[in-house]
Amino acid sequence: MTRIVRRGLRGTARPHLSANPVASAAALVPSPDGDLHGAACQGMNPDLFYAAPDPDENELDPQWVEFATRRAKAVCAGCPVKEMCLALAVRRSEPHGVFGGLTAEERRQLKRRTGRKAVAA
Repeated sequence: MTRIVRRGLRGTARPHLSANPVASAAALVPSPDGDLHGAACQGMNPDLFYAAPDPDENELDPQWVEFATRRAKAVCAGCPVKEMCLALAVRRSEPHGVFGGLTAEERRQLKRRTGRKAVAA
């Protein structure tokens, strides 16, 4: 019987499962002002995560909203506290902005889906 030997770097098959945590559990607790320590957005302008209308116009340009949303989601994509941020936003029912990589509408849909699963169980 032939034995298959896998060659390559050990532990790289799942790079997202790091053996070394990015931050300690204490660092992931929200501060009194609501900030999550270690967040990728820490120190960034909060306006980047809200597609706010131009004061000179009454409507939002759909292309601008899509661009702003993608930009915010790109910041969230590699964030070490993304899941906690999303959980806090869902718990607080944040009505606007991108939190944990999801828009307000996506969070509402998530809440409805998970609510149905919890009721069905």
